[in-house]
Amino acid sequence: MKRGRPQTARLRIRIDRESKAPIYQQIAERIRNLIEDNELKEGDRLPPVRTLAEGLGLNRNTVSLAYREMESIGLVQSSVGRGTFVRIRRPDGLAVSAVKREGPMDWARAVSRRSAGRGEVLERLAMGDGVGRIELTGAVADRDLFPVDEFREVLEEVVREMGASVLDYGSREGYLPLRKWLAERLTRQGTAVGANDVFILNGAQPGLDLVGKLLIDEGDAVAVESPTYYNAIGAFRLYGAELAGVPMDGEGLLPSALEETFARRPVKLLYCMPTFQNPTGVSMSRARREAVLDLARRRSVAILEDTFDADLRYRGKEEISLRGLPGGEDVLLLGTFSKILFPGLRLGWLVAPAPLHEAIGRIRRSTDLAAGLLAQAAIHRFCEKGLLDSHLERVRAVNRRRLRVLVESMAERFPPDVKWTEPDGGMSLWVTLPPRVDAVEVLLEARRLGVNFTPGPLFHADGGGGNAFRLSFTLEKEERIAEGVRVLGGLLEEKCRKRRSARDDAPSVFL
Repeated sequence: MKRGRPQTARLRIRIDRESKAPIYQQIAERIRNLIEDNELKEGDRLPPVRTLAEGLGLNRNTVSLAYREMESIGLVQSSVGRGTFVRIRRPDGLAVSAVKREGPMDWARAVSRRSAGRGEVLERLAMGDGVGRIELTGAVADRDLFPVDEFREVLEEVVREMGASVLDYGSREGYLPLRKWLAERLTRQGTAVGANDVFILNGAQPGLDLVGKLLIDEGDAVAVESPTYYNAIGAFRLYGAELAGVPMDGEGLLPSALEETFARRPVKLLYCMPTFQNPTGVSMSRARREAVLDLARRRSVAILEDTFDADLRYRGKEEISLRGLPGGEDVLLLGTFSKILFPGLRLGWLVAPAPLHEAIGRIRRSTDLAAGLLAQAAIHRFCEKGLLDSHLERVRAVNRRRLRVLVESMAERFPPDVKWTEPDGGMSLWVTLPPRVDAVEVLLEARRLGVNFTPGPLFHADGGGGNAFRLSFTLEKEERIAEGVRVLGGLLEEKCRKRRSARDDAPSVFL
């Protein structure tokens, strides 16, 4: 029997403003539960955005974001002029067509469940879109600081000297002179490494993917800092990892929380950023590093240490890597040239213990084969001539000023109940709002006023971070950073004032 005209579903949604989960995520999760419980069926129409927003006392953008999040994982489908409708689902959680239809392939329905994970909507919001906003988002290098002329010269040199051979395939391990240079540099910094331990990669992100292939089986537990780098969350989940977020404080990962995580279930891998952690910017002290390494060794947990921006120190003394500590020889060490030189060259590196070398070679034979030889040779020549060190000196001076302006502007403009980290280096810091202030709502309004930042939920494997966000300072000049903070300060003052006077009971409505 054919169904009649779709009726608008009646939803009961309760917003918990004390929850760490952002409001848009609470709405999306409630709708998801209703679909899984079969209270919402295929073809049911959700309430219009305006109706649901008014009933919940929310900004329409927040409800719209919840609907877009549901659409991105295939649970609903929007049609201009008709509304948003529930899609039928398979047992594995993906939407499917109710009947066979003629026409083009529906790739949105065919895509793997793992690759259709959550967070894409927020990630797109946090990315620059060419509108001309003040971008306090994206831990990326400022292209105005790129040493283009110097690099062009070394590029011409290697092409002239090496000829056609530099355009051929390279070895899976990477260009040997570059591997030797990296090993010597790490050794000078206190992390003794041999060239044979270094693998050149197409950036740091492929390094996360490589370690996922290398170590993670379906259902393995991976411990991560909470918050952590959001692309690491996606990389590990692609291989079926179950992520366990470990809380942090001003010195980084909490050893007591890490020990509790290890005690609850066997953990295969710990992924961490001990220096200028992304997104918080905090660094582990020497004692904290030793404690984390000792806990992992006693439990036979592999460690992947990400040093993506460790060279960007603006004050304080250098801390030795986990890999460089006594007993740290089994730590996998990940690094990249993207944050300290050119992201577009896509060159990173992984230091791995000898027992893993053969397995890494097998994996690379089946995936990317090797990094581009021309880029490796040019980067090596650039570094060998001391140009990287002089470039870093300039970048550190610029970033030091930008970080100072950011922190001083926040101290002047932000409400007193807003807190933030003050890193000694890196590219970002972490802002924590009062529990009743939703960072995603602030982001939506900030974008309308011409300012962008990265919302906290992206960095949490467990759906937290609703009242936090990351501010990056490496992309904009000082005057634009100060203006962006002025705009954010006004928004936060308004939000904090409203939340302080709001009633404690959250709305619960039928629509």
